[in-house]
Amino acid sequence: MTDKGHFLEKYYHSHDGLKLYYRDYNAGSSHKTPLLCLHGLTRNSKDFDRFATHFSAAQGVNRRVISLDIRGRGQSEYDPDYKNYQIPTYVQDVLAFLAHEKLNQVTAVGTSMGGLISMAIGAMNSDIFPSIFNGIILNDIGPEIDPRGLERISGFVGNGHVLQNWQQAISGMKALNGWLFPDYSDAEWDMFARNTFREQDDGTIVADYDPAIGKAMKESAEGTIALDLWPLFAAISPIPVLTLRGENSDILSSDTLLKMARSHPKFTALTVPNRAHTPDLFEAISLKTIDKFINSL
Repeated sequence: MTDKGHFLEKYYHSHDGLKLYYRDYNAGSSHKTPLLCLHGLTRNSKDFDRFATHFSAAQGVNRRVISLDIRGRGQSEYDPDYKNYQIPTYVQDVLAFLAHEKLNQVTAVGTSMGGLISMAIGAMNSDIFPSIFNGIILNDIGPEIDPRGLERISGFVGNGHVLQNWQQAISGMKALNGWLFPDYSDAEWDMFARNTFREQDDGTIVADYDPAIGKAMKESAEGTIALDLWPLFAAISPIPVLTLRGENSDILSSDTLLKMARSHPKFTALTVPNRAHTPDLFEAISLKTIDKFINSL
């Protein structure tokens, strides 16, 4: 365990022996249900730093916030078998983490892939396995995935590009993703790039995830598009759900969001202006809506 000032760096082991990393913000707090943050496909725990810092210190609440590096991302070990880069394996990893920390209840905050993991664990709710989640926040993901967005993402995942310096990484991120965050400042683009890449010993910059994730994604893309996730979504109907959608998202359509609202009895929806896939959860409207949601649970 390493104390980084505003969070602790910790590790646990998966069922198959991988050493997996997580950040623990305000670890000593126990009077509020912790938030468990699960990132997107090629992302990592750093994405939640501003969000976690806000909720672990906001208005004296001091809520515990935990963000994981899913296997193959960030500071978690890479899997020697790329075929394990699939949702069922990630579900096992999260369950192993919950057992490691002896957590009885958390609120899930799942961005994109992290939302799919959250739905899968939430759907395990039964008399034998009562849900660990008292609420689920889905960030720009639902039971239908727009093929357009999936095609866009598969076009760059695992490309293995090596960049020469941080300025090249920052400029590249802004050129590629400017439409996602049109109001970002230079400092925010710098933060986004450093959350996306890591610096190697020779000073070059590479994406902060196992490139083999791209191979796993491409092999499963056809099945992912065809998979009917509505039964999974129906299974989490006992759990309150807040879903955020970027107004320009090419992953979660407005029609799917409307269907989700109509079918779930405890559903809150928010469309985040000036965002595509995904909101960064630090927008003022996102923070306000999430704060209201988690305090109602």
